[in-house]
Amino acid sequence: MLDGFLGDQRSIAAAEADAIATVRSVTAEADAMRKDIEKLNAQLSELPSIEDQLAQLAPHEQQLAALSAVAQAKAEQLNALSDTISVKGVASAAVQRFRAAVAKWRDALAPVQAMAAAEVWPANAGADALGDVRTRVATAHRYIAAALEELAAVEATTGQIASRFEAEKIGYEDQARALRRDIEGFQTGAGDIARRGHALRERKAQLESLRGVLSTRIAAMQSAAARRSAALDVLEAARTQRYEARAQAANRLNQVLGPRIRVAIMRGGLTNAFAATLTDALRGSGLRYNDMVGTLAQRISPRELLEAVENDDYDLVATRGSLSLDRAAKTVLALKEADLGSIATVPVEDYVTFSLLDGADHKDIADLSTGQRCTVILPLVLRHVDRLLIVDQPEDHIDNAFIADTLIKAILARPANGQLIFSTHNANIPVLGNADFVVQLESDGRRGFPLVAAPLSSANVVQAISSVMEGGAEAFRRRAAFYAQPRL
Repeated sequence: MLDGFLGDQRSIAAAEADAIATVRSVTAEADAMRKDIEKLNAQLSELPSIEDQLAQLAPHEQQLAALSAVAQAKAEQLNALSDTISVKGVASAAVQRFRAAVAKWRDALAPVQAMAAAEVWPANAGADALGDVRTRVATAHRYIAAALEELAAVEATTGQIASRFEAEKIGYEDQARALRRDIEGFQTGAGDIARRGHALRERKAQLESLRGVLSTRIAAMQSAAARRSAALDVLEAARTQRYEARAQAANRLNQVLGPRIRVAIMRGGLTNAFAATLTDALRGSGLRYNDMVGTLAQRISPRELLEAVENDDYDLVATRGSLSLDRAAKTVLALKEADLGSIATVPVEDYVTFSLLDGADHKDIADLSTGQRCTVILPLVLRHVDRLLIVDQPEDHIDNAFIADTLIKAILARPANGQLIFSTHNANIPVLGNADFVVQLESDGRRGFPLVAAPLSSANVVQAISSVMEGGAEAFRRRAAFYAQPRL
């Protein structure tokens, strides 16, 4: 109801929708980066063990090299080949990653090529105003098609490069096997030492090459986090702007309708949607979440929860949700598998209350009778000055005191272009409300028809109000005399 007084909110809604889309997209991107980083770190954790194994193997390799000049020469050749094979292996892996990335990009771009056919210009709409634009769209189609062809060519060329590296590596490995067979002729077990050394060095080289990949992923995730933070700032600004517009609308209504009717607003007071989103996210996790989502939703913002989950901030979740540290950690781990973008953008709506002055206190509309609720709602409806309002017999639920004290005040406060049509039996509404035009309706049992239709000051209208609404001039005089009698 309050939002009906805010005016055009399309710019705020558009900014909010754009920010939500950005946050959700970038959060998904950052989540993919995070998983890649976790996998890379798990792989790099092998390095200390490999280096220890190489250190233990070094004395045996030195002993093998010292057996003879020939064995030493062959061992040196084998070490050189091992280094070359390692380089080829690292290069091949890098090419394969590049080829996979190009293929992924081409697969993502392919669906957008099939744009629906443009609508044919209507024959009855004159000359086609979209002629040049259609040409540009066709050009865009060609660009996309050319890009897809180029990416396919790149993928094919990259596959050839990868095949070349693999072929070279296989050739070097054949040479290495021949050298190992020669070395085994000098000493039993020498080939096993050489194979182990070769395998360990190749694995070490491959893992060390992943350090650069890890740095790239970390930088990309940091960039995504910065873009998401900016989008969250925009989202917060849009929602703040809407709240401020609501607060201003409430203040304007209070100035006109107060103190009898009061409108109050609390920022972000409705957390039901947030709690429901958390419930959906934790469903199937094995956690007893029903007793904690309400507290957590009331005491932490969606943005704070997103950052706490991504940063493994168990302490914050435990404090805000009144949870043990162990339970908070399990909650964070469960939320890592949820759609964090949706959680971060869930709307926490403002809480608006309408209340009526009853004696010395204001009572919330939920605690009022039907008639009292009408005394709150009707003046608020009448403040919609930019539209035609039709009100049917408001006196059915409100008393004359409210009509004279509050309803008439709301009617008179409307601008001249705020048209009202009342259907009523209460004389206070047309008379005290200074009606521009009055129609008295009559019926013959089958149809209704206007009996009197004239301005308020017309003699016929005065007669109609006096007789129908007031019970006639004599009844009006008798009531007036009754009101004028002295009271004990």
